[in-house]
Amino acid sequence: MKTNITKQKAKISMRMLAIILIGCLIGILYLYKWQPQKETVLPNQLESFTLTELAKYNGSNPTLPIYIGLNGLVYDVSSGKKFYEQGGTYNWLAGKDSSNDLNLIGGDIIKRKYPVVGILTTE
Repeated sequence: MKTNITKQKAKISMRMLAIILIGCLIGILYLYKWQPQKETVLPNQLESFTLTELAKYNGSNPTLPIYIGLNGLVYDVSSGKKFYEQGGTYNWLAGKDSSNDLNLIGGDIIKRKYPVVGILTTE
């Protein structure tokens, strides 16, 4: 009798584990495959920014968007304003080429979450 109860508990545990694994798989697929993709913009359709021009978009002027330079592209991070505006946690990244910092950590989030609005050019 004790063996049957143990076998039943094992079956229930295996079913629960299978349900959890399927849920995790669906979550991963949603995050990486089923999310809407950002619209592709060709480089000749993008505005060019020098470092001096990019500095204007550092979150200090509430009437301007907030931009971050990353690997030659300029991203509009305005939708995350509370993080990038003056006094925000990541304001030190705004209005400049932050490639060195973001290539270490966080760059993939910027690329995935925010739209490209320009190309970073040398002055």
